[in-house]
Amino acid sequence: MTLPALISKHEKLTTATKLKKSYSTLGQAVKMSELKNGSVDYWDYTLPAKEFFDKYLSAYVSINKSTISDLNIRYKYLNGSSCTEALCNSNSYSVFLADGTSLTISDYALFSNGKVVSIDINGYKNPNTLGKDFFTFAIIQKYGLAPFGYKNFGGSWNEEEDSVNQSFGDYNRDVLTSNEQYACSKGKRGFWCAALIIMDGWEIKDDYPW
Repeated sequence: MTLPALISKHEKLTTATKLKKSYSTLGQAVKMSELKNGSVDYWDYTLPAKEFFDKYLSAYVSINKSTISDLNIRYKYLNGSSCTEALCNSNSYSVFLADGTSLTISDYALFSNGKVVSIDINGYKNPNTLGKDFFTFAIIQKYGLAPFGYKNFGGSWNEEEDSVNQSFGDYNRDVLTSNEQYACSKGKRGFWCAALIIMDGWEIKDDYPW
C-alpha cells in the first residue's frame, strides 16, 4: 500500500471513530435531558438556537467555550461549494466541547418536529466540509438523535426528477448515495454522509466520496 493510501486509510478510520464517539456523547445528552425535560416528542423545536441549547443540552455536555460569530467560519458542501444552509450561517449557535469537537444548533425554527444539529469532529479546523469533518444530525420527535434526513424529517421522500429531498426516509444505501442534492455522493451536498457511515457499521467504505 502506498503512503498516500495509508494516510487516507488512517484519516478515514480516525474520522469514523471520532464521529461515533461524538454521536454517542450527544445521544447520551439527549437521553439525560429527557429525564428532566420530558420526551423529545414534546420539546419546543421552534426555540432560537441558543435558547434550545441552554434549555435542553447545556447541562449535559462538557463545554470548553461558546462562540461562533467572531471566528468567521466558512463551511462547504461535499461538492466544494459554500454551504448556504441555515446550519452554516452565523445565526446558528455553536459551542466548543471539552473533547475538541464543536456542536452547532441550527437557528432554523420552521421544523416543528425536530432541531438540526451538527458535529465538527476537529473543532473548526480545516477542511470544514460536510462529509469530511462536519456532519449533520437532528433531534426529532419519536426517534431522538438521528442522522439528518432520517424518516420524514426535513421533507417527504419522492422520486420526482427535479425534487429536492432533504429526507432519505429509512436507511437505504442506494438513496444515501444517489443523485439527490443532499446525498453523500461526489458533486452533492453531503448532508446524508453521517447516515451512510452509520449504515456501514461506523466505517468509511472504499466507495465513500472521500
